[in-house]
This record gives sequence, structure tokens and C-alpha cells, in this order.
Amino acid sequence: MKAWIHGYSGRMGQEIAKQIHSHPTDWTLTGGSSAKGLYYHEQEGISWDRFENLLGEADVLIDFSSVAGNKELLNALLTQGNIPTALLIGSTGLSPEVITQWQVIATAKKFAVLLAPNTSLGILLLHQVSKLLGEVLSPLNFDIEILESHHRAKIDAPSGTAKFLANGLAETLGKKVKTNREGKREHDEIGVTALRGGSVFGEHEIHYLGDEEEIRVTHRALSRSLFAKGALLLAQWVREQKPGFYRLEDIRIEEMISLIRQK
Repeated sequence: MKAWIHGYSGRMGQEIAKQIHSHPTDWTLTGGSSAKGLYYHEQEGISWDRFENLLGEADVLIDFSSVAGNKELLNALLTQGNIPTALLIGSTGLSPEVITQWQVIATAKKFAVLLAPNTSLGILLLHQVSKLLGEVLSPLNFDIEILESHHRAKIDAPSGTAKFLANGLAETLGKKVKTNREGKREHDEIGVTALRGGSVFGEHEIHYLGDEEEIRVTHRALSRSLFAKGALLLAQWVREQKPGFYRLEDIRIEEMISLIRQK
């Protein structure tokens, strides 16, 4: 499969490129784009004027840029026709308005778009497990809180992953998500708290707090390569889908198990 990385010069872009080069029989990196310009077959500094023609060689576009970089990509794809049939968006912190624009372009341009605020397959499992625990424990008056920790340089807070987990629980249990709480906790809230500091890759902990016992489910990322490997598997998944806009929760448990076995 041929891939193009948007946000190529960033830490995640470089890690994904490294994973692609490590699997030459499965993947080829045709090129990448970033604020520094275009990268194409080991040549850097290529003019953005060639973006449409070069991008058209790829089977899948993987975006791990910033909010601004994602917006630039959206604007570029709106005006060109020579684009891949699939796009994985790993950029986080996108506004609801921008996400709606991606939904529109997926339909208009007839290609598959997967919004993935976290590309760890363990997070997909945590999403499923957390809802199951919530359905059992919430009727027993357990309070649910999510605590997430990331490195000091992360811009968005709470993380896209924390929102993904919280929204999944809220929709399942008929509750509302509360960030930056002030005052007394309400019964129908799922609280989300963010910690920033050090060099933490990413940690998400869901607390189920009862009067007599407490359950915690934790996912801790130990390496950036975890997300890069997951990104390639998710890129493969979206490449196989019909045109449309997809979210992580659209991946069925059977498909999730298949992805994990491939890993």
C-alpha cells in the first residue's frame, strides 16, 4: 500500500515513516507534506505547486499534523480532484465545525475518512470495556471519572482520546461530559481531568467510584511507535471501506480483534 504523510516532519510523522520503511513488502512511502514543504521519494523542499499531482500516487493519506495543518489539508483537498481514496486523520483538537467539513468533503469527493483521535488498538478495547463496565456499575450509583496525563508540550486539553472515551460512556449511559468542574459534582456527570507535565506519552485512567469499592481501568502508552503501528493498521482498515466519514466507534469488535491479530 502506498502512503502519503501530512505532518511528515513532526514526531509522529517521522515515526510512521520509520514504520513504513521497516515493512517494505507491505508499505511504500510515496511522500509527505509539512510546513517545511513537500517530501517526495527522498527529495525534500519540493514546491507545494506539485502537491496535487504527487499526492495522487498514494492509496491512503495519513494526517498527523496540527489543527492549522489539518485545516490547510482540508482546504487543499476541496479544490483538487486527484486525491487518494482513503484518509486517516490522527490530528487532535479539531473543532466540531472542521469535523463537519470533513464529513461533507468525504461525501462530495467520494472517499473514506476515518477520524482517529488515538491510534492505539488498546484504546479501542478500553472504549468497549469501559462502556460494558459503565452499564453494570452506573445503575449501582458508581460515579465515573476520567483522568488523562500527557507530556508538557501537548496543546489540547482534555485530549481527544479522553473526549472519545467520555463521549462513548455518556452516550451509552445517558449522561453528560463535564470538564473543568467547579462546585459540587452532579449525579449525571462523567468528569474529565487533564494533567500536563514531563514526557508522558499518554495515560488514560477511568475511575468507577462506589461507596464501598472502586474499579480503575488504565491504558498507558510506553512508546510513540505504538501509535505509529496502530495508525498503519487503521489506515489499512479505512482503505477497505466504502466512501464516507467514519469514527473509531464504527469499527466493530470483530474487526478490532482482526486488527490486533495482524499487529
